[in-house]
Amino acid sequence: MFFLMTGKKFSFLIFLFLPAFAFAQPADSTNASSSGDEPLPFLNADFFADSLSEAYTLEEDPMGAQRLLQVRDSALTPSVVISSTFLHSDNFLSVNDEQLQSNKADGMLSDAYSLNLSLNFTLGLGEYGLGDDIILTPKLNFIRGRSFTDPFRDYGSTYSKDRSLNNDSLVANISIPFILPNEFSLSFGHTYSSINYYRGVTEEIMHVNVPNISFEKKFILDNGDELLFNTQVSYSFNKTASENDAFDNPELAALGLNADFLRTAFFASNPGTTLQDIQRTDTSDTLSHNISLSYSKMITENFSITPMLNFISQNYTEGNNQSRSSKSYGGGVSFGYTLLDWLSINANSMFTKLKTRGLEDMENKAMSFESFSNAISINVQHSF
Repeated sequence: MFFLMTGKKFSFLIFLFLPAFAFAQPADSTNASSSGDEPLPFLNADFFADSLSEAYTLEEDPMGAQRLLQVRDSALTPSVVISSTFLHSDNFLSVNDEQLQSNKADGMLSDAYSLNLSLNFTLGLGEYGLGDDIILTPKLNFIRGRSFTDPFRDYGSTYSKDRSLNNDSLVANISIPFILPNEFSLSFGHTYSSINYYRGVTEEIMHVNVPNISFEKKFILDNGDELLFNTQVSYSFNKTASENDAFDNPELAALGLNADFLRTAFFASNPGTTLQDIQRTDTSDTLSHNISLSYSKMITENFSITPMLNFISQNYTEGNNQSRSSKSYGGGVSFGYTLLDWLSINANSMFTKLKTRGLEDMENKAMSFESFSNAISINVQHSF
């Protein structure tokens, strides 16, 4: 859809379809195990027994389409999704246009491909009623990912072997959504994420803690289409590798420049600097506001199209980006197709424009960054 691949690029498709190959099941066995069975009930029977004794209809129910009427034997609902995502961006490093043109002229990384593999585990922690109209649905989410930059080696081996561009990621999240009447929901959450090198010596690059609050409203139209409005406020506590790790460079150590030597040389050339100062410059805490709008339309039973818009405002409050602010505008469209109950394909195109002010190395001038990206992903999912 988005890419023309020949030669060595064709052989790389095996990685994109890896989840489907690894977890493929014969169609007959899958259907045989589920034929004739009713869908698994969703809520705890004991908890909602009284509420479900009355027959609700969609029109009578103050909860709208979000009213959960089925009963589930277990309060815990685990699910797993394994994904391979192949992405192309015309501004891979998100630099301003002047720098982008310079990179192209010098043969440096500009437009590039990447492959991202991820394992996503979600555990629903049950359904809890608050009064007659509010349902609490807490859940845990864990994501393990690995990225490969320039897998086709269009730039030789320079970037495909660059430690800073090929990373492992770990994300752990807890969210507590309150499902409210009339398709409203309010959610409180906290996300921890870390990025690590996996080439050479394994070590952490940075980790982030992000508490957040989001508010969502879903509009279900007469034709079944869904319009979703979401707004979120979050605060990121960012921390790179510790001040001691800042001087621990394996490549320099191989040349005899160990951490102690680099630390001594740094402080000798930067009198008055303390370890606390280094730690401070390694942080970049951020207050973010996010507004998004999406419209989901089912074309067929298995095929959907979702146009979307988003706006992000960020203000940096600590660290080497202190006093910097940025605004990001984005829009695009996503296509989803369900092949089987456990296998789906997604493709999307996104345009992003970011304006930022306060970069010291850019003399605090307003700068603009633009990028256009296409991505396609293969997803294997299973609910227990």
